[in-house]
Amino acid sequence: MKMADYSAGRHDGLALALKIIKEGGIEALEQEIKFRGVTNIHTPLAQKDLEKALAPIKEKTIATMLAMSIHVLYDEFDFRTVRLNRFKDRFDSKVDCLIDDMVSWSDIVQDIQEKTKIMIAIPHNG
Repeated sequence: MKMADYSAGRHDGLALALKIIKEGGIEALEQEIKFRGVTNIHTPLAQKDLEKALAPIKEKTIATMLAMSIHVLYDEFDFRTVRLNRFKDRFDSKVDCLIDDMVSWSDIVQDIQEKTKIMIAIPHNG
């Protein structure tokens, strides 16, 4: 790594830290440091800005998961409109629980494993 790149990175990091402190105080900076340690994300965006940038990606991911699930249920298991709508409503309810932090992915995976013995591995950062 070139020294100029290293110096620019340090400058950007300090500028970001100052912005976070001005907007939310020292506690916000502590939360940011904890967030970056947990997620292992290296980005010039603060957590708040990163979450805003990720929102459309999350929405598209959820919509594509729902579309594939409905497609498989229709195509392979002969679910039709009434059952597919019931599935969609329940899917949306579970997504809302995730968004509202009422349940975590770990909780969901553990519940599936306990009830069905099906193992699902969700990769974690770090």
